[in-house]
Amino acid sequence: MTQNWNPWWPWGQPNANEPLSGDVSQWFRIFSPSITVEGRGDPDLEGRIVRDVATYGAQLGQISAIVLALADGEQAPAEEVAKLRAIVADIEKVKESYKQGALDRARAAMLALSKDDPAGYAELLGSLKSAR
Repeated sequence: MTQNWNPWWPWGQPNANEPLSGDVSQWFRIFSPSITVEGRGDPDLEGRIVRDVATYGAQLGQISAIVLALADGEQAPAEEVAKLRAIVADIEKVKESYKQGALDRARAAMLALSKDDPAGYAELLGSLKSAR
């Protein structure tokens, strides 16, 4: 189907989506932006921690409450310390799970390579041994 271009129509085509018309999901992107933080860590692992354990704000909230209490010469609030300990324990569980998942993925990839490309497998093993 061919659409005719109408230079006199304000946006060129009478059937074109006008600004802020169309898919409702565009509103979600406007009011709920996605933030990507580039850091030294593993982005996938960081995403899992923020998504499954505690957001950066939640983590900083606990730390801030503790540090500010200590800075004022007070004892750290027991409730905040308990929450922070729980966050740290959950983060360690996610890291261990992620590490095990990476090991499992590497093991599966190595097994597949050994079957599909024995020469490539031998080359990879050699390069890994020499990299130590």
